[in-house]
Amino acid sequence: MKILILGGGVFLGAAVLDSALDRGHELTVFNRGRARSGWPTGVEAITGDRATDLGLLAGRKFDAVVDTCGYAPADVRKSTQALRDSAIYCFISSISAYKSFTHAPVRETDRLADYETIDPSDRDLAHYGPQKAACEAEVRVVFGERGLVVRPGLIVGPGDRSGRFSHWPWRALEGGEMLVPDLGDDEPLQFIDVRDLGAWIVRLLERGERGAFNATGPANGPPCSWADLVAACQDEAAKRAAPELQPTPVAESFLLDQGVEPWSELPLWLPSEDAENHAHSRVEIQRAERTRLTTRPLGQTVAAVMDEGVPAADDARRGGKLTRAREAELLALWRAVAPDAPA
Repeated sequence: MKILILGGGVFLGAAVLDSALDRGHELTVFNRGRARSGWPTGVEAITGDRATDLGLLAGRKFDAVVDTCGYAPADVRKSTQALRDSAIYCFISSISAYKSFTHAPVRETDRLADYETIDPSDRDLAHYGPQKAACEAEVRVVFGERGLVVRPGLIVGPGDRSGRFSHWPWRALEGGEMLVPDLGDDEPLQFIDVRDLGAWIVRLLERGERGAFNATGPANGPPCSWADLVAACQDEAAKRAAPELQPTPVAESFLLDQGVEPWSELPLWLPSEDAENHAHSRVEIQRAERTRLTTRPLGQTVAAVMDEGVPAADDARRGGKLTRAREAELLALWRAVAPDAPA
């Protein structure tokens, strides 16, 4: 296949690129050339801004377009119109495009976020969900049934610039007493390794799939719990002779009373009593599984993150997250109010 990737420089775009090359496809990338300048042999790289330079693609058509960097509806409108003669337009959206997470499971047929009032040129990520919903609408206008929409959950693994999932493998490598929210096994965690997502997207293109797909994990297996994540981090850290790790479960009510910010300061944690986000990690992926979405064992993802090393404390990927000093303070306070709490 002749595949065009809008973006393609880092993380998911790079994973799609690598998988497509491994499977023998012909690749063109179109991006600003800021995040990456070197490309594998045989990849055609066109440098330009999708907002102003799509004329560089004039007259070109592809078997598939993969749009990994569409956020502003105006940009997606321009790219879909410029590439309307291509066979498939695959837009990478997000589960954030859904209007509500109050009821589980979240399915592809659920209502999307209200986007009618979003300015087409809005690039404020505070409006991320409605933006993605608006971008999906732009794809439908031009490509109709030829459109393919992928709605990933949290994308994790090597190269992740958010540091949300990576916070836990990094923290495990540092050892010592580690604060974890006490959620038990009833609260699932959902995320997908970027390499699994990239490979599956390429297979969707090869199969000529259309429509919308949720994409998160684990696929074809039992749910992932906090205990599973902590155990995987412990196991992989031990293989690297890291200092011994001692996870300490801390009650959610205590964390909230102390002003700990869910998801941001303590990554991946959404309080179990948060009705607005109840279904955030209860996204149905049966449609993706029927099209052969597979996800690797959790330990492999943790190991890949650890292989990249622990970034410095001032690294942007660690910004806003629980510091060691804040963690120690919280653990000391927790011991004072719950002296018999198990370590």
